[in-house]
Amino acid sequence: QYIAFNVQYNIMADNNTMNDADARPEAGDEDKPRDETLTSCLIFEPPVKTGNISLSGLHFIANHKYRPSEYTHLDNLLNPMWTYLTELLPMTMAPNMVTTIGGLHCGVAYAILWWYSPDFDESPPDWVVMLAGWCTIAYYTLDCMDGKQARRTGSSSPLGQLFDHGFDCICTLFFMSTVGSYLMIGGTYWYILLQTTIQLAFFMAQWEEYHTHVLPHCAGKWCGVSETNYSLGIIAVVNSFLDRVAFYHRPMEQVLAPLGDSVLKQLPAVVKELELRHFLMASWGVMGAILMALSLKRVMFHPRIASGSYPHEIRKRRLNALSKLATPLALCLAAFIVPTNAVRTRYLSVTLGLAFSLITKKMIVFSMAKMAFAVVQWDAVPFLLAALWIRFDGRLSKMGADFMLGATCLWYAFRLLRWTNVTINQICGKLGIYCFRLKKRKDD
Repeated sequence: QYIAFNVQYNIMADNNTMNDADARPEAGDEDKPRDETLTSCLIFEPPVKTGNISLSGLHFIANHKYRPSEYTHLDNLLNPMWTYLTELLPMTMAPNMVTTIGGLHCGVAYAILWWYSPDFDESPPDWVVMLAGWCTIAYYTLDCMDGKQARRTGSSSPLGQLFDHGFDCICTLFFMSTVGSYLMIGGTYWYILLQTTIQLAFFMAQWEEYHTHVLPHCAGKWCGVSETNYSLGIIAVVNSFLDRVAFYHRPMEQVLAPLGDSVLKQLPAVVKELELRHFLMASWGVMGAILMALSLKRVMFHPRIASGSYPHEIRKRRLNALSKLATPLALCLAAFIVPTNAVRTRYLSVTLGLAFSLITKKMIVFSMAKMAFAVVQWDAVPFLLAALWIRFDGRLSKMGADFMLGATCLWYAFRLLRWTNVTINQICGKLGIYCFRLKKRKDD
């Protein structure tokens, strides 16, 4: 009986650790591809011989299959339109070119918004707001067409997912710029709230895919990415016809006055005193928190994290998953400790956006490659140090703070382009394809 008990105990222990089996290499298996997404990694990721992706990671990327969550009613409604528009494209156009054209819409509109509303504190001309709305709609429509073009031309590849989600990541800066400009919330913590919640929520979507291997893009059948993006575009177009200063600067007491005194008396004074633009940002903050909480719940209770017979193993996997949110949370907190009157909002926004974009793109690639993602992401350090310096050095002038953020921004731009270029070249080499051409690559 004693021997049988020990045999049974060992079998249970082996079964309990099966979820981590791919994450722990056996002796002599260093070159064998293994899933390292459940591996604890605090400060440094395992070294890679060349480039940014390991040989094991390239193997997983070559065999990667995109797994989205369910589609919404709007997705199903608009799918025939996206298919029809895709069939109008030339068969020689690479899917990544479709993605890039969509991204250029965001880039052009962002540059024009920067010119007319440098720090989101003044409303741009009506035609600029309408252009931003049109570019949002065009961008997302092309974003829905690139995958169809890939299947149509028989050129679907994991590089397409990296391109698609990589552009989504950087284009969040354009969406925030559009909303921040017509709401005129620059120079306030409301804009920081807008940016940090959007970028943290986007990171957490990739973080969820990293752990569950399923990318969420909706919360039920009625609220998803399509609804959000098209709503942003339509709302921007509508705003181009409004007197935005008069409309958004109204206190909530005036906005809700038609509901009657009985409703107003039940509202706290702090709500009635809020301007409409600030109330909308507070509402967005609550909605963003709910979306991130749902993502957190899905990861914490996913079978890869929550299965097993031993509570301490489940607790260990949950803590390991949560720890990977440390760096993006640190970026959010750093943005809030910078006094809003110490720097130009645009400089802070772009620098924070590029820092977030870099670690988010890394999470996207490492999710596809099933590589270990360290708790401490050193690419965030320049922004964190700059934020601390601006916050605690009373001798630093506003011009000096702007110069520091500008220099940090240039570093992130270089680092992002360099990292992306190396990664794309690695994937193209592994798959034997070109980035913007349908023709297969010949081995050198």
